[in-house]
Amino acid sequence: MHEPAAAKPAHIHLGFLRVAAALDALSSAIAGFALLGGARAFMFIALLGWREPVLGGAGLVLLAVVGWLRWQCGASAAPQPARRACYNRSSCG
Repeated sequence: MHEPAAAKPAHIHLGFLRVAAALDALSSAIAGFALLGGARAFMFIALLGWREPVLGGAGLVLLAVVGWLRWQCGASAAPQPARRACYNRSSCG
């Protein structure tokens, strides 16, 4: 009778590396979209995550959803034209 082949350590290690790489890509995507959602909000949630990891993680995912929606809707991240200083009324026009 044939015995089933046991999983080799190399296969287990390879599977673990694939899962780790997928989690790393997912967390990078979440952080990237969260930064697209807003830098100030990202910083606030990062500081919140330092004190309350569960709330910080949930907030980061929520902010990532906002960033993803902004990306899908085509919100421009291009810099706005610089505003000129208005020193007197003749230079404000």
